[in-house]
Amino acid sequence: MLIDPIVSIAWDVLKLVVIPVKRQFGYVMSSERYVQDLQKEVGKLAYEVERVHNAVEVARNNLQNVYSQVIEWQACAEKAFKDSQDLLGDSEMASKTCCYGTLPDPSCRCRFSRKAKDKIEVIQRLAREGSEFKDISFSGPAPGNVAAPTLARREGKDVVQLTTAMASTSSASTLTKVEDDRVFESRASIIRDIIDALADNRYGAVGVHGMGGVGKSTLLVDAERRIREERSFDLVAKADVSENPDIKRIQEEIAHALGLSEIEKKESVNLRAELLRRRLEEEERNKKKVLIILDNLWEGLDLKSVGIPCGHDNKAIGCKLLLTSRDRDILRREVGCDRDFLLGGLKEEEARRLFERMVGDKVRDDDYKPLVDEALHKCAGLPFLILAMAKRFKDADLPEWNDTLKQIEMCKNEGIGEAVNKMLRLSYDHLKGEEVKSLLRLCVIYGVSKPSLENLVRYAMGLGLFGEYSRIEDARNRLSSLIHTLQASSLLLDNEDADSFKLHDLVRQFVASVTSRDHPFLVLKDKDKSVTKLSKDNLTSCKAICFPYVDMKELPEELCCPELLIILLFTNSKSFKISDSYFNSMRKVMVLNLTGICLTLLSSLFQFLENLHTLCLDGCSLEDLAILGKLKGLEILSFVNSKIQRLPKEIGQLVKLRLLDVSCSPLEIIEPGVLGSLINLEELYMENSFHHWNTVEQTPSTSASLIELNNMKNLCTLHVSIPDPSVLPQDLNLENLNKYRIQIGNAWRWPSECKGSRTLELKLNPTSEVLGKGCIQSILGKTDNLFLDGLNGIEQSICELSSKGFPKLKHLHVQNSPSIHYILGWPSDSTFKTLESLILHNLINLEKICHSHISSKFFSTLKVARVMNCDKMEVLFPLSLISELPHLEEINVSECYLMREIVEAEKCGKVGLRNLHVLKLCDLPNIINFSTPGTAPSSGTSDGQVAFFNGQQVAFPSLERLDISGMDNIEMIWDNQVAEDSYHNLKVLCVHECSKLKRVWDKELHYQDKFQCLRSVSISRCESLISPFPASVARDLMQLEELKIDKSGIVELIEKGGLEELTINVKAVEGPSHELPISRCFRHLRTLDVSHCDGLSKMFLPTIAGNLVELTKLRISNCKMLTEVISDEGGKEGYIVAFNQLKYMELEGLTGLRCFSSGKYTLMFSLLEDVIVTGCFHMKFFSEGPIEAPKLKRVQVSEEAWFWEENLNTTIQNMFKEMLSEFPRLIGNWHSKLIPFKSPWQLELLVVDKCP
Repeated sequence: MLIDPIVSIAWDVLKLVVIPVKRQFGYVMSSERYVQDLQKEVGKLAYEVERVHNAVEVARNNLQNVYSQVIEWQACAEKAFKDSQDLLGDSEMASKTCCYGTLPDPSCRCRFSRKAKDKIEVIQRLAREGSEFKDISFSGPAPGNVAAPTLARREGKDVVQLTTAMASTSSASTLTKVEDDRVFESRASIIRDIIDALADNRYGAVGVHGMGGVGKSTLLVDAERRIREERSFDLVAKADVSENPDIKRIQEEIAHALGLSEIEKKESVNLRAELLRRRLEEEERNKKKVLIILDNLWEGLDLKSVGIPCGHDNKAIGCKLLLTSRDRDILRREVGCDRDFLLGGLKEEEARRLFERMVGDKVRDDDYKPLVDEALHKCAGLPFLILAMAKRFKDADLPEWNDTLKQIEMCKNEGIGEAVNKMLRLSYDHLKGEEVKSLLRLCVIYGVSKPSLENLVRYAMGLGLFGEYSRIEDARNRLSSLIHTLQASSLLLDNEDADSFKLHDLVRQFVASVTSRDHPFLVLKDKDKSVTKLSKDNLTSCKAICFPYVDMKELPEELCCPELLIILLFTNSKSFKISDSYFNSMRKVMVLNLTGICLTLLSSLFQFLENLHTLCLDGCSLEDLAILGKLKGLEILSFVNSKIQRLPKEIGQLVKLRLLDVSCSPLEIIEPGVLGSLINLEELYMENSFHHWNTVEQTPSTSASLIELNNMKNLCTLHVSIPDPSVLPQDLNLENLNKYRIQIGNAWRWPSECKGSRTLELKLNPTSEVLGKGCIQSILGKTDNLFLDGLNGIEQSICELSSKGFPKLKHLHVQNSPSIHYILGWPSDSTFKTLESLILHNLINLEKICHSHISSKFFSTLKVARVMNCDKMEVLFPLSLISELPHLEEINVSECYLMREIVEAEKCGKVGLRNLHVLKLCDLPNIINFSTPGTAPSSGTSDGQVAFFNGQQVAFPSLERLDISGMDNIEMIWDNQVAEDSYHNLKVLCVHECSKLKRVWDKELHYQDKFQCLRSVSISRCESLISPFPASVARDLMQLEELKIDKSGIVELIEKGGLEELTINVKAVEGPSHELPISRCFRHLRTLDVSHCDGLSKMFLPTIAGNLVELTKLRISNCKMLTEVISDEGGKEGYIVAFNQLKYMELEGLTGLRCFSSGKYTLMFSLLEDVIVTGCFHMKFFSEGPIEAPKLKRVQVSEEAWFWEENLNTTIQNMFKEMLSEFPRLIGNWHSKLIPFKSPWQLELLVVDKCP
């Protein structure tokens, strides 16, 4: 028996000795196999390295950010690959021998095999990790918002901190790293200084000054964009002041930004100013931060006259100003800027980068390099000149470069002003033909920074600039083409509106100087108010004069300008006077525009203007127009926005008239026969201006009749309103019209819906036979915008209305038409091949859009489909039609109470809307699924619920906005499998009033399904919704900027179960530099607003709070169960949670709130200034840990009360005691006997007064 233990011990000793010896012997004998295995694994790793490298290159080429784990893996793989190559290079060690080659060298072979074995294990692990990379990159932040959270160590503490271009401490070079931002360092530093100055309470007005063309207006655009991104102001308004300020326009631009539409109803500048002032004062009372940007000041601006609240020193009150001017003294002395910045030219390297970016690779050629240097020297750092030069050189060859620079050398180089003229001379001389130069000259004569294209047409026709074009429409097209030519040459600038343009001050001055000899003209400025002081020689030779809103009360009795061809006068003063003899010496005048003037007596004012071709009396108060009948040569006559009551018979004597625009206040009378006498009229505009049409049969005639239009054989454009359909003649000839907007009945809709050039709007009554009249049938087939209201005849489909179909129709709006059952009947020859938008409203009997299945030729161009109040519709589209809508961009369905699905699927058909950008579904109580395939297998959910988007049956690869509201039957929006490539572009999600909704996403959403582009999420009145985000979705919400939750059953922002599961799954990740995927979420969140969520007890964990590095506004209100905002789970002492961008915090009506945080960690609020705490009577302190809030100086506890004592914690602790300090007997009982929230009281208001 004693032998057994001895044997056992001997065996153990033997194993300890033999096994290691065997292992070492194996290393010696198997060295060649280790070489082969290492080579094999290196090959596998090389494949993964190449695959990941290619994916990273693709991501970077598409301006995406690569995950840090991938970058680290690449570095590790590269090192392992290099080490392996070195080891294989030493593989001769594995073949070394000893004892004269008779035996292998055991030491060398053993050492090599051990290293190879270790390296093989490392390579295998790296190759495995590389193969598991599914997502290499993610979309970066918006331009100018470069943010990168990093984990650092500070004094032994964990710190979550933000590196961002928006932070005031960020490096200046950050902006230049983003190519798309295109903000140069010299500009970026000034923008930062501007933003810092605006944030400083000492400064109310900040200005930028510099010479023309240096880029002041462009700088304002970039500064405004940054201000809006940072949301440092609640409201931002911008107006272009220009050299001759039009106060009305400035008021309108500011009011538009504020949403103050009422200002359009006020004619008086003073009344407008009063309205604007009251609105801005209201914003101040509401603690709103308002910034008003005024660009291009040439002199002092009276803020009070505009409506900006100010003191006697003309300093703004209650809002801040950002201004630009060429003159620093204007900013400092006239408008009282507290801080101003000089904007100089671009630095040499910046100018070079801009030039090279425009011209291309050609600048790197050895032959061109010296020419580039010379060209940049001539541009003097002015962006305007650099762009003009670059456009000139982009497609030019070497001889053209040399020739251009030689021309500049031949001129004297004397300062930047001379360089400007030289460069503009090049662009000007490069224009081909006198026609385009004449148009540019006319733009300058116009005298405003944003000329009206239509007015330019009328002036140009009057001057005969397009004499070779027999029709006005042809001239309009030609002018539009020339405008594009001037924009391409940088002599005109693009405007925000695609159909408008701007004129740069440099160009205006240059054109005035170069054309002064052959085409002298004057554009008066306010400093030239006294016209009589101008040189008589200048006036005698002058061919054009413009008074663009110059502040003058009246003109001289007479002005001696015998060569004058065009005179333009714009004013807002109704008291402005013009003497009857003023035009006596101007007998050559061909174009005259008097805007905003009260002209009561015209008897002798125009008597000598026999050569007048264009007369525009816009915005005027006019009485007797009979004298105009003597202007026999008049071709264009306009009364836009004027007040006139009668169009006398003398107007009928203007038989050469080609354009008549009476888009004015409603005319009472048009004398019979006046319109019929205008036989050469090509364009007639009288929309919403005349309603008293006579019928053909009415005798004697008391007013104009529509049949008179038949005399106008050249009429091709007609805008007219006909409130009474009965006056429409059966034989009215409308076939020759190319452009029209015809309103019949009291048809009205929003101007934004009035698209197209051939619009027909019909408001019908049950007895109306308008649609059957030949004149309407003649234009239905070529109408591109059709509005129908009140169809109630025998027709059951829209296609029955036109005998010719609708081959040109682009926009169709049908409403209040009970007879319509279908839009397209069956069988039908009618098609809608060009239809782009379809709007159906209140069609109570509409069953389907199409009666039966149709072919692909129908609706093939449809982009927008909106259906409202169509109670008999059960399905919007059959699947067969959806597949033929490749261009559909928007679906909007609301208040269709029998709608059961949007797309009626057939068998296992898949719904694919490849180009859909917007989907809005509202008040559809009967709907459960977007599409319900009859025999398709249903996709799974984790708890058996039915999803609205049923898995892979519905694909939306381009969807950007989704609105779902009033959908009482849906329980879940997305299940755990989303169609491939869907929702990757979704930016806005709004879910409201879905009472049965339990989940937005299934908690087990497939890991490949991502919503990483979401920027705004809004949820309200979803009582059954417990949590908005499962962890599988939250981890990818790196772009989310706004989150609003209201009146919902939210218990937690991120499902806790899913978060725990995700944490477990990533525990195997090696190395301290790897962070949990959940820590990436909410990094760009800027606004968090949660209200009336009574199930919410804690807002988020410290790890999530640490991600809110860009949060600027936090508002939590009326969440009764909320006890703390940041829970103490995982928040150890010394941990720092930094809210680096938070500026506003509001805690309201949180009756269960004990504190903001009960953890011991440090809270940092670097920019926090506004804190509101109201109705949080259980709140004993703010945080258990340290608080750093250097800018916070007070806490608001009511509309008019603020408290502050030492710091935030002390303030909260003593706040309510301070409020009750006048009543010492109440203090001791407040937290015990008398506190109403622990009693059955339903107390809403407590007033304590006069308690001695």
